[in-house]
Amino acid sequence: MTFFKRLRGLAAGLLPAALLFLLLSYPAASMDGVRRGLRLFGDGVLPALLPFFVVCGLLGSSGLFERLSPLGRLLGAPFGLRPACGGALPLCLLTGAPSGARLAADLCKRGQATPDEAARLLAAGTVTGPLFLLGSVGAWLGSPALGAFVYLMQLLCAFLNGLLWRRYGGRASAPPAPAGKTRAVPLPQALPEALSGACSSLLLICGTVCFFSALASLLEACGFLTALEQTLSGLLPAEAVRPLLLGTLELTAGCEGAAGAALTLPLRLSLLCALSSFGGLSVLLQSACFLQGLIPLRICFLQRLSHAALSFCLCRLLSPFLLDALPAWASLLPISPPSLAAYAYAGLFLCAGLAALLRAKRRASTRASS
Repeated sequence: MTFFKRLRGLAAGLLPAALLFLLLSYPAASMDGVRRGLRLFGDGVLPALLPFFVVCGLLGSSGLFERLSPLGRLLGAPFGLRPACGGALPLCLLTGAPSGARLAADLCKRGQATPDEAARLLAAGTVTGPLFLLGSVGAWLGSPALGAFVYLMQLLCAFLNGLLWRRYGGRASAPPAPAGKTRAVPLPQALPEALSGACSSLLLICGTVCFFSALASLLEACGFLTALEQTLSGLLPAEAVRPLLLGTLELTAGCEGAAGAALTLPLRLSLLCALSSFGGLSVLLQSACFLQGLIPLRICFLQRLSHAALSFCLCRLLSPFLLDALPAWASLLPISPPSLAAYAYAGLFLCAGLAALLRAKRRASTRASS
């Protein structure tokens, strides 16, 4: 055990040193990556998130979640959530990540949820926002209906993921009661606060998008992505490897590459469902910044992994039959049934995600009992 701790500490020091070496060796690639990240943020992320962040701030200060207690009790019961978290669930699904993490952190700070409830809320309520999928992804695919299909598939799998994680943390104790009933803040006072909070949050998101875009450019310049692509090409379709690698780092670049890949339409949609459900390490880091240690980062990672596995498998199984009933979509690429290898890879991916999930739950239960 001591050996692994020492190895982890050594890796924690070597990785930043390696990144510094790459920055000094490929400064032009790093700057190009930051510029590309700024373009991605300005074209897709900022228009999609800014209105939702302001609205989330206004709703939080209005006391609406307390007024929605009956609806919240109905929505939160299947996922082990109390009324305040259940009332916030529709807003999480409409705004997408990382707005859901920001909302869950605000509920914990107001005393309306425990960290375990926030984790269960994120398991069922973390999706990629509909504006990005219908607008950007739909445009890349040539049809907004395809973007809506990706959103609905990951929405369905978000509910399944919430059921999978509904017992995380056991039966939690009641959250600390707030000092009193939340008073509604007048709109002239709430709007400047909501705008200030939204702008500071978006500045943080812009930084993470630019950082991971620069990281992808550095890995491309040093040949690491190419070597990893060649290694994985024997296990995955060659055209799917690069979008998968880019989407693991940053969602926007991965979705753009997956939408334009020379793959069959069901496979492209399955890849897009998996990437949008996982969200990328960039979105995971943004959520961690908002949560500030309320939920362990490895739990957030495993939740995203299980959601991605469910989305890929369900879309891979259903898309040939659903798309075959919509001839208007068939002109993009011919529809072919999934091969035996695709089922095998999907099953292995799902089993690996479930095994990691069960291991994390076992550790959490052991820690809670001790």
